[in-house]
Amino acid sequence: MRLEGKRVLVLGASSGLGKASAVQIAREGARVCVAARRVDRLEETVREAGHDAFAMACDVRDEVSCRAVVQAAVSEMGGLDAVVYAPGISTFGPIEEIGQEDWHAVLETNLIGLSLILNAAIAHLSQARGKVVVISSITIDDSPPRPKQATYVVSKRALEALIEAWQGEHRAVAFTSIASGDALSEFGHGHDVEKLMPIVQRWTELDYLYGRMMEPEAVAEQVVNALASRETIRRIAITPSYPEASEEQGVDWADAAIQQQRSSK
Repeated sequence: MRLEGKRVLVLGASSGLGKASAVQIAREGARVCVAARRVDRLEETVREAGHDAFAMACDVRDEVSCRAVVQAAVSEMGGLDAVVYAPGISTFGPIEEIGQEDWHAVLETNLIGLSLILNAAIAHLSQARGKVVVISSITIDDSPPRPKQATYVVSKRALEALIEAWQGEHRAVAFTSIASGDALSEFGHGHDVEKLMPIVQRWTELDYLYGRMMEPEAVAEQVVNALASRETIRRIAITPSYPEASEEQGVDWADAAIQQQRSSK
């Protein structure tokens, strides 16, 4: 097992890429503290991870909560070798309709929360010559940006700069950004599916989508690879492989994505 004896804190572990990453990390032998706002949802993550994984509440938008989860993880595990940061939210709609509250919510979750966690964790990570893996998004490479998702794109582009800034000032810690393509998750849940449908269809028309979505485990594998590497991996980009032509016939990716969201509610 490639992560035997490592002590890892995974933020945003209640679902999606964070949950899949926590499970894979634990299966590679690490002791994992899983954290999220929805503590009740973490019970399933802990059960699947095993290996003495344990759950803690954390709201990454709250500085006190970020300090507390790091302190609790370090106390329970006797130190900290790695942090995986997976929280991510977005708005969907015209940029001119985005208000202050939405901008604050997205930036505080996707961007500022990482720095709040690292403020508390960096001394422990430096002592262990540890690693930080951050889930970013392939949308940062889209040009022009995907329409009607401005808050997300802006936050993820800023996130890349933030990771570089932390790496520049803390060379003893290895920072990795994973630019993930579209994956099956709860991302976008809670939004009006009828409003989302034309937005996703427009992304398809602009060739930003790949005809299928990845399983979260595909991204989690790369998280493990970054943590297990003997060297610093600065950036990983992972996108779905295009489906076979026979698989594409009669399939509307956008409609399939929306239907998946409906069925999971």
